[in-house]
Amino acid sequence: MRRGLSPADLGDLLERPLVAVISLAKTDGTVFSRPVWHRWENGRFVIQFPAGDRKIAMLQRDPRLTILLAENAFPYRAIEVRGRAGLSTDGYHRRAIEICRPYVEAYDPATPVEDYVSVAAGVIVEIEGEVQNCWDYADDSMMPT
Repeated sequence: MRRGLSPADLGDLLERPLVAVISLAKTDGTVFSRPVWHRWENGRFVIQFPAGDRKIAMLQRDPRLTILLAENAFPYRAIEVRGRAGLSTDGYHRRAIEICRPYVEAYDPATPVEDYVSVAAGVIVEIEGEVQNCWDYADDSMMPT
């Protein structure tokens, strides 16, 4: 396993339409995890939540979160970022469409991307990383090539 990599060492992983998983703290101390579509912009994850999504209220209460993106094939590249969410409604529709576009084009190309974005302004979340871990198994002799 190669540890201590940078996002640049992960090749195209951050550009691929793979879901990431976010984990948020619930008020009872348990963890709430959900898959999300993301975009990598300026060295950080950006995600969108449609108007009314309960994750918005959760992040307003406690902005701490973890996001994990991993592929399920060799070399099993992955990135984990722990940090805080910055929430904004500025430019929601335009940015939400940018986030959703690669996923819709890959998995539902007959549907307009706009159909995946709420009519009412939702929230754009930019994750300010405090801890970032990147790794892969490219040099692991136990892994098939």
